[in-house]
Amino acid sequence: MDSFKQFSAEIQKIAGLHSKSRLARFVCRAEYAWRKYWKNEPMPFEWVNKKEGRAVGDPIDIHHLRLPDMMEHEARGQLTAKVLLEGVCTNAFSVIHSQGIDMQRQTTIQPCWI
Repeated sequence: MDSFKQFSAEIQKIAGLHSKSRLARFVCRAEYAWRKYWKNEPMPFEWVNKKEGRAVGDPIDIHHLRLPDMMEHEARGQLTAKVLLEGVCTNAFSVIHSQGIDMQRQTTIQPCWI
């Protein structure tokens, strides 16, 4: 099985169990804390074009440094929080708008499902 298909199946399982089980929500919170504070490694969401996939939820504003890989890392971190803490079923994101402010940048992303 392709790693992206396996990742998508895990996301669907998490989203399905999130609303049904307190134990599943507790485990998701523990995994989120592990990923954010100890590993600093968000889930591997795909970056796609605006036209690919279907939009899921509202757009998210993220603030990050202007370094090349910081936008992608921060977007994946925000989506990891949405999936693990809120149970949103998304496996990719697209960039809607981006504007620079000195060394900082504000980017609006749209979570989507492929």
